[in-house]
Amino acid sequence: MSTSRLWPFVGVAILSGAAGFGAAAWLGPAEGRAVQSGALERQEARFEEALRKLEACQPTTEAPPMRATVAVDTSGLREEIRQILKEELRAATSAPTPPAPEPRPPQPTPQSVAAFSQGRRLVENAVATGRWSEAQRDELRSLLSQLTPEQRQEIIRTLVVNINGGKVKVDLVGAPF
Repeated sequence: MSTSRLWPFVGVAILSGAAGFGAAAWLGPAEGRAVQSGALERQEARFEEALRKLEACQPTTEAPPMRATVAVDTSGLREEIRQILKEELRAATSAPTPPAPEPRPPQPTPQSVAAFSQGRRLVENAVATGRWSEAQRDELRSLLSQLTPEQRQEIIRTLVVNINGGKVKVDLVGAPF
């Protein structure tokens, strides 16, 4: 297409746009413009009032710039740093204290050995029958106080593994031990 043939289309497009803008301006709500201009006037009045208040708060004379002078006793500071360094070096070069010996676990007493055997039998019976009852729990609770921590952990671990594995069904309400 040549440019001479396009001019009528361009003219129609420009006239259509102008007609649309003119119709919108003529048919648009006049009260909306009034509301907007009223709100704009109120905002402008508030702005002017805030500006007057701000100007009233500002000092009329300029305050002199603040300056601070700090004097540091460098010789005293250096001596204090030397003393701290000497103490730290002495502490670092002194012989390290030997670590405290690890506490040995208590040796099982004959009473705890007997309670451990009884507790193992109790758990083994529960595995054999497939049930853990309230009476068994009460009996195990009385035995747990007589055991060493390692013995207690072994019995409880064995019971829990069998309960979680489905070999023992818990027939009580609450904790199984």
